[in-house]
Amino acid sequence: MNPFFLHAKTIADAWFQLIYNIFDHAYTQEIQKGSFEKEQYRLQYPGIAVFIEHPADDMIPVIPPALGIPSPTTMEYIEDYFANYLMDPSLAENETYKYASRIHHPMPQGGTQLDRVIRMLVRTPLTNQAIVEIGSPEDNDICIGNDGKLDPPCLRLLDFKAVPMGADTYLTVSCYFRSWDLWAGFPTNLGGLQLLKKYVADEAGLKDGPLYAYSAGAHIYGYQEDIARIRTLRPKKD
Repeated sequence: MNPFFLHAKTIADAWFQLIYNIFDHAYTQEIQKGSFEKEQYRLQYPGIAVFIEHPADDMIPVIPPALGIPSPTTMEYIEDYFANYLMDPSLAENETYKYASRIHHPMPQGGTQLDRVIRMLVRTPLTNQAIVEIGSPEDNDICIGNDGKLDPPCLRLLDFKAVPMGADTYLTVSCYFRSWDLWAGFPTNLGGLQLLKKYVADEAGLKDGPLYAYSAGAHIYGYQEDIARIRTLRPKKD
């Protein structure tokens, strides 16, 4: 099956296009492992590659009031996600990890992963080594969720690139998700990552640029299918 390629103006634009097109490009995956295993199914793209030109603009998906369904996120929720899940590495008693505990993981020679990336971008902005690793080989043994089941990070890496464009140099970020809830997770995840990219750009003295997102497990769950069809005005299945 072919991957789905998307050029979007904003995060909200990308979200709508992915939800609209999933009914024509997805396959049905019975969930054998992971969230809702043996309870739900996923409508899943075989792969997506998304370029978002202006990720700082229009992050919140628009839901017409007449449809009677809530937006999957809010700006307040995105800002809280950025502050608490991407920037605060402290763990609650029942947490084995969160993205921030990996992003701000201490490095053997001092600082954190994110500190190292920022210093690298300041000193050698045109580098291919400004990577933050979220996933690790041990995740399949140590990342156990509250339900006692394996729950390794969905976000696996962040790749920061400084790209010359005219007289300025813009910071981009590429992210890869092994599994991705498009309805509820996509706009919050990318909104938070956009705020993180803006933070890194400001610290490194770079312009804030586009965002790239990839996944071979981008999906909506079966229980989301009806509201996704309502939002996109796609007819219900017979």
